[in-house]
Amino acid sequence: MKRLLPFLAALLLLSCSRGGAYPESFRDLDGQPIGVLTTFTQQPQLERNIQEARYLPFEDLMSMSLALRKDQIKGFVCRRSGSEHLLAEHPGFRILPGPALLDTAAVAFRPEDGLLAGQFNAFLQEIRQDGTLAAMQDKWFGQGGEKHPYPHNHDAGEPLRVGVEVGQTFFTYVSEDEEVGFEPELMVRFGEYLGRPVRFVEMTGSGMVPALKSGRVDALVSGITPTLARQRGVLFSEPYDISELCLVVRQHVAGQNLLTKLGHDFRDNLVTEKRYLLILEGLWTTLIITFFSMLLGGLLGVLLCLCRMSRRRRVRRFAEAYCSIVEGIPILVLLLLMFYVVFAFSPLSGKIVAILTFSLHFASGACECFYSGVESVSDDQRQAGLTLGLTRMQTIRHIVMPQAAHVFLPLYKGRSITLLENTSIVGFIAIKDLTKVVDIVRSQTYDALVPLGLLAVIYFLLTRLLGVVLDRIGDLFIQRHAR
Repeated sequence: MKRLLPFLAALLLLSCSRGGAYPESFRDLDGQPIGVLTTFTQQPQLERNIQEARYLPFEDLMSMSLALRKDQIKGFVCRRSGSEHLLAEHPGFRILPGPALLDTAAVAFRPEDGLLAGQFNAFLQEIRQDGTLAAMQDKWFGQGGEKHPYPHNHDAGEPLRVGVEVGQTFFTYVSEDEEVGFEPELMVRFGEYLGRPVRFVEMTGSGMVPALKSGRVDALVSGITPTLARQRGVLFSEPYDISELCLVVRQHVAGQNLLTKLGHDFRDNLVTEKRYLLILEGLWTTLIITFFSMLLGGLLGVLLCLCRMSRRRRVRRFAEAYCSIVEGIPILVLLLLMFYVVFAFSPLSGKIVAILTFSLHFASGACECFYSGVESVSDDQRQAGLTLGLTRMQTIRHIVMPQAAHVFLPLYKGRSITLLENTSIVGFIAIKDLTKVVDIVRSQTYDALVPLGLLAVIYFLLTRLLGVVLDRIGDLFIQRHAR
């Protein structure tokens, strides 16, 4: 452990370091790497002011902030709305003066939902005329003042399902396990206008359009720019926001004590707004998905193993083909297929779909574990048990299983730990598991060291604990069947 301390200290110092040149004008960024969101549409206009820059796409604002802190990029493009919070969180950042670019944001609907889109346009015109929209913009994007969340409408009735992507400060973020910000307030007010409660569905950018087209959500709102290419696939409302884009770069700031910074980061990531409760909720979701996937997948694995041992050729081939196909598909691809294709129009929640998907995938691995264990016991051992007068079931229990357990238990333990680690991808279908909530915290604090470090520690402890529990269960299993 003592040997690791210098390495950890160097890592912390590196993560907190500042360096490199500080741009003073757009010309200083010629030929330099510039961060943009994957949804960025104003690159041609930006190229007129920055020559031969290398534009690197990022999934969210937090990732670009981290890359700028580490000097991996020289600046990044973001909306000026709400940028005061970003600059407050990063004293080393500033907005570079220069030409202004404008970007618009609109709500996306399915092409067949023209009536709903028309209702939103009428609602938007109404709140523009009575000053409500301007008051909302001043509340969320103005300097200072309290950002009081608009109360969610939980009335009965057919819900308006709205897909959102958290991470854009004050546009949409999570506070005390509720989606808040300018866009959530806008959609909740629209729900009140329709007389329908609003239910937000958090998702990643890549999954938003498939979720809309499959009918899992009725609308998308996440600062989406209605380009001509996008208008071919979805129906956009009138713009609800026209924002000026700005270029954020680094500036020189005085150094900060490392321990003081770490203490501030821990408070900001865990204590502020009770974010530790969000992490505990994500941990519970991860444990639930893992437990039920292991339980259901283990039972299916036993059935598949029996099929592989069957004397019927077709049954054996079915089990072999199942294991071969499932093992040949990456678990993330299988999860997306199940959520967006197989159960696209099903009322099943994402958590249930995830459990079913991981169970089916785990079953193939469990089958291989059980089959390898059984096959490791020779036929002579079985025949010897029958010769001694034991029944077939007694032979399996007292002779085959204790010997097979020494083979399949370590394999089963490895598969189970892999299952636990693989659950970290369920955020792709908008499930707030441990990894997803840590990403939400990072999007709010623009910090990576504390939340990701905590995530690594939690997964390490979970895998070690799962390994110890399975080892203990295995020992009890062997002792019981060896009697």
